[in-house]
Amino acid sequence: MGELSEDAKKLLGKVLRMGRVAYDSLNDSERRAAEELIKLGYVKVYLEPNAKRIGDALRVIGSGDVRHAVINYACLAIVATLASVFLVLLYLAIRAFMLKYALVGVFLLFIDFVMVYIAYLLIRRYGSRCLRAIKLLLS
Repeated sequence: MGELSEDAKKLLGKVLRMGRVAYDSLNDSERRAAEELIKLGYVKVYLEPNAKRIGDALRVIGSGDVRHAVINYACLAIVATLASVFLVLLYLAIRAFMLKYALVGVFLLFIDFVMVYIAYLLIRRYGSRCLRAIKLLLS
């Protein structure tokens, strides 16, 4: 770490404390230090959309890519919702069987299996898109 300048050491400490520092918030000397840190491999650069300009960005890229992005996020939302509802209904079905309400338990299990079938159809149709979106979120 002896090859770093003092500004780069200060900036690296700031990045380690805060976790993420916006490039726009840096002054000129800190930007030179950031370029030095990037060049030496101490930090990575991430690009993320600006929330204030997201509408303009969507208009620039066109509607085709927006549709795929919406499908990815909708797929993730549907999978998360189905998983949580599935677990709740499974818990309620088990509780119904324990409390000797077999018909209620069977009804809840039937709803559970219908939801699993719907999830299977969605994954079969949009599975590759969902997997790509999940990989992006996990990385």
